[in-house]
Amino acid sequence: MVIDTYSPVVFGAVNSRLNGVCSYDEIEACVSLVFTEFYFNMKKFDCRRCSIKTYLCSLARNKAIEEYRRATRHSLRVHQEDDLLLELPDSFDMESLTERRISEKQLLRAVDSLGNPDSRIIIRRYFYSQPSKQIAREMGMTDAAVRKRISRSLARLRVLLEDDND
Repeated sequence: MVIDTYSPVVFGAVNSRLNGVCSYDEIEACVSLVFTEFYFNMKKFDCRRCSIKTYLCSLARNKAIEEYRRATRHSLRVHQEDDLLLELPDSFDMESLTERRISEKQLLRAVDSLGNPDSRIIIRRYFYSQPSKQIAREMGMTDAAVRKRISRSLARLRVLLEDDND
């Protein structure tokens, strides 16, 4: 019942991160892993903390990040072998992949321009999905201070990225 109800949501979460990087079959395999992990770790789910949908989306995000890292590590190894002739799948869209990589570089430059500790906080929060409480604890700050820095940093990033696109 969980799979029937939440497959579109989980697929959307995984597909948004892996589209253009992984094949459709790899994306579907990642979705299957999400539901498998949910099944085997069902005792960790606490309905008082969040809904099943939220929990599954969180699992999907984490599995997609793992798969993205695996796929890009593999991709880097393949690109280092100069004499290897690659066959691109039919679903490969070089233009969207290039645009995505350019956007990622712009974003990383903008985050880096925030300076410390703001750039470290943003990277920990949005690239490593750490909760603000954990960031605060590890950086010797209060949770409220971390959340305020995130809020201000996101506003600055919005301005920086809008200026880059103009």
